[in-house]
Formats: sequence, C-alpha cells, structure tokens
Amino acid sequence: MSWLSRIAGGVLAGMLLSISFSFAGDNPAANYAVSVDPMVKVRMHDNLRKKLGSNDDLRSLCSGLKICMNQVFEGCFEDDMKPWPKVKYDDEFCKPYKELASRGYKADPKAPMVPEIYARLGRQYRVEYTYAGTLPLDENVIKYLFDNMPFTAQLINAYLDENYVLEYTHPNRRFFNGSNGRSLSGEFYWALQDSAGQKLGMRDLFFGYGHAKILKWALHGTAIAYLDMDPMPGKIIKYKLTAIVFPGNSVLNSIMQMKVFRSVVNTKIEQIVNDIKKASGMYFSGNKEPMLKSAALKSDENVQYVLDFEEVVNGAHWELGDFERLQKARKQKREQDMQAVPIMVKDLQVIKEKK
Repeated sequence: MSWLSRIAGGVLAGMLLSISFSFAGDNPAANYAVSVDPMVKVRMHDNLRKKLGSNDDLRSLCSGLKICMNQVFEGCFEDDMKPWPKVKYDDEFCKPYKELASRGYKADPKAPMVPEIYARLGRQYRVEYTYAGTLPLDENVIKYLFDNMPFTAQLINAYLDENYVLEYTHPNRRFFNGSNGRSLSGEFYWALQDSAGQKLGMRDLFFGYGHAKILKWALHGTAIAYLDMDPMPGKIIKYKLTAIVFPGNSVLNSIMQMKVFRSVVNTKIEQIVNDIKKASGMYFSGNKEPMLKSAALKSDENVQYVLDFEEVVNGAHWELGDFERLQKARKQKREQDMQAVPIMVKDLQVIKEKK
C-alpha cells in the first residue's frame, strides 16, 4: 500500500485547489478604541486600509466583527462598523465567525492574514462547497504527506507525467503555491494546523487566492477551507472539505450558485481523484518504471524522503513538524562531521611529513 498511500495524499491538495480555485467568548479588544491616542488610531486605520486595499473590505472587516462577535477591531472607526444595507446579519451569516473562533483562529490583529480572512467573511456574497470521502492511508501517512507537500506532488507527476506543483513560499512552510498543471492554480496560507490545540494535522484551515478556467469563465477569487480528517479502522482516513468562496459581485455569485457550475467543480475534483486511481493502478500492476525513471525522485534529497516515508508506511510514528525537526538534526550532524574533517587531514599531513 505504500505508493498508493503516497500518491493518494495528493487528493487532499487537489481538492483544496479544485474548490478554492473555482473561484465566541469575551473580547478584550471590544473597548480598545477608547484608550488609543487619536493620532495612533489614525495611523492604525490607514495601515489597515492599505493592507486590505479598499474601503469596502475595511468596512466588511469592521462591521462583520462588530455585529457577529461584538469586537472592535484595532484600527476601525465608527463609520467602518456600519452594517452593509443588503447584508442580513443572522445566525447563518455569523456562523463562520464562530466556527473560526472555536477552532482557535480568533480575530487577533497581530496574527498573520487575520484582516484579510475576516474581511472576506464580512462581504455580501458567499458560496459554500463541500466534498467528502475516504483515502486508503493511515494517520501517520497523511501527516507525512502534508509535512512534505512538494514531495507528494512529485510522486503524482512521476506516475502520470503530469505537472502538479506544491511548493512552499516561506521558510515557516505555512505559505505555499499550488497547481494541477492545467486549469487550476493559486497561493495559500495554512492558517490552522489543528483545532484549538487538538488533533494536530487533522483539523486544518486554509485561506487561498485562486485562479481557474471553468467552462467559458476565467475566474479569480478567494476562499477559506476547513479540512477535517479522522482515522478509521483498516488504515482509512475519512475527510470532509468545506470551502467558502467569496464572489466579487452579484453576477458571479449567481453563476457560482448554479447547479451546472457546482457540477463542473465536482467534475474537476473527480478528475484529480481519477488521476490518483490511475497512478495507483499502474503501481499495483507491477509498473515501477515511472518511479525509477523520475529524475526528480532520484535526487539525493528525494531519495532520503523516500526512505523516511517507507519507515512511516511500515508503522513509524509521524507528527506534523517532524520533517523540519529531522532536517535540522541532519544539518547539525553534517556540520559536526564537516568540522571533524580538517583535523583528520591535518593529522595525516603531519604523519606524512615525519616520514
């Protein structure tokens, strides 16, 4: 099952691409504005407006948090917190706010991407997609695959001669780019890797900017996605992906609500799932040639990843973050070995000179 497990892990990344690209308690910040110097608040307001890029997004951020969570976000003025006339701020509208807070992603001005994410939640238009299923791998395997996304994409490419891409864009490995090499591409932020400190690697929150070609439309937009996974008996992972997409206007909102559009989104997801089935079928038929011929997988770096992953497939424990810890330990050992080499060379030279 090892190569099926490795390749199948790409389904999750693919689902995230497919959907995103288709286009709580006390709040100590609630009274923050009272004690802030006016000039400081003006600078905060200007910086916030610059970060979001528009007055509309600033108002969406401030009004949504004030009405749904009774929170005055740092830098918001009174006018920014006025509700949008056409938005119905009911329980359904406020549900994602409470969902994010319960998962541990609260509206902390100091946390990365918080203004951008909560500004989207405050917009008028939303479309929600869900996709659920199972994958033939266990909890340790899925954690390894998410801990090394570029390696997972290269495995898929080796068997299908495709151009899947998953690459980190920041040293913290929370920002990454992705593409299926065809009609979907985007940039993502891995906002949460657990839920309020529980189930590391199995309760995830992503925020993404996506680009997609669907039917006659070329779409660009943003989405947040919850990915919840649970291990089942028999080395099976059950997953559910919920994506909330934010259309920019009423026309696009109507299009994305259409049954035919939803059907096309599901078709794109199924295409990726079928890629996985096809690749795994090639492997189990005894075809190892694609793996052996892949230049990417034969690199010194990937050979080590293959060896590490074999241990996980064969039962070794893995937690999200182990990849980085292991890399640091290996780097430290290499540096120690390099420091020892000059001493050995010097000793040999001394011996030679004495002779």
